[in-house]
Amino acid sequence: MLELKHANLPVADVAPLREFFVRHFGFDELATRGKDAFVVLRGGNGFVLNLMRSKEGEGFPENFHVGFVLEDADAVRRKHAELRDAGVEVGEIESLGRHGPDSVTFYLRAPNQLLVEVGSAM
Repeated sequence: MLELKHANLPVADVAPLREFFVRHFGFDELATRGKDAFVVLRGGNGFVLNLMRSKEGEGFPENFHVGFVLEDADAVRRKHAELRDAGVEVGEIESLGRHGPDSVTFYLRAPNQLLVEVGSAM
């Protein structure tokens, strides 16, 4: 079985996005090269995320986002409250019809204007 287990995100400022993923989503920092020029992070499920400094002014394409899937709607609500209480600006929790009434999601903007989705039953 093939699994997607790695992604590389080019960003203008590596450090704040690294801190965001470590603090709020439990990633571990495996390696750093240069002065915050390249960082390798690993998520709890073994997913490896590289953050690489890019040229100033580059951004993500419209609608590009990364997503986290939590075990159920209650876990999504807890993560929403945790992020809000930590001072992160989070969008409203939305109920989705794609997997029944308990499928919920919300969005937020991480550092470097990265759009992040957090949801259940995707």
